[in-house]
Amino acid sequence: MRTIRIIALALISAITACDDPFSALLIDVPETPVEVSLVDFLTGPLQEPSAFDVIFTRPQRVDQTNQWDFLYFVTADGVHQLLPFGAVADSLTDSGLRHVSESFEGLEMAPSEGYTIDAPVTISEGDVLAVRSRADPNSFIICRRYAKIEILEIDAAEKRLTFRVLGNPNCEDFVLIPGQHGSL
Repeated sequence: MRTIRIIALALISAITACDDPFSALLIDVPETPVEVSLVDFLTGPLQEPSAFDVIFTRPQRVDQTNQWDFLYFVTADGVHQLLPFGAVADSLTDSGLRHVSESFEGLEMAPSEGYTIDAPVTISEGDVLAVRSRADPNSFIICRRYAKIEILEIDAAEKRLTFRVLGNPNCEDFVLIPGQHGSL
């Protein structure tokens, strides 16, 4: 009973103390981007990842899970692409990619619309893209995560892609500024 009173008091204090009572529950965008390497989906070694999961900010092997948002693909004529889940599978998801004109550091807010969700996106070294995840399967509400990536290196001979990524860990939060978050 005492625990319930303490929780109730804490909630009342949070609600009356500021404009956004739930901001204390939000997690800041990480201070440092993560560097990721993917191999070509068709020709890369099976034991190395070819896909990326935006929700958990980690590379994935497509032979082990379907919980990923885009994969790296090199066409027969050598064009390097990222394919959103909906461009590979029959099932459409919200995961998507969008080229942006801002620099990696300059992209402070992910766009709310305009993501390619069902077609390949051609990439080159230096490109910056906004990325939207699929809906989080562990959430009972629509919960997508947003991130930004910068293509650092494309090794054409090895068919390997290296990029850096910085993602917002909060649902439906467009802020991509290190150490900050939006509000609910």
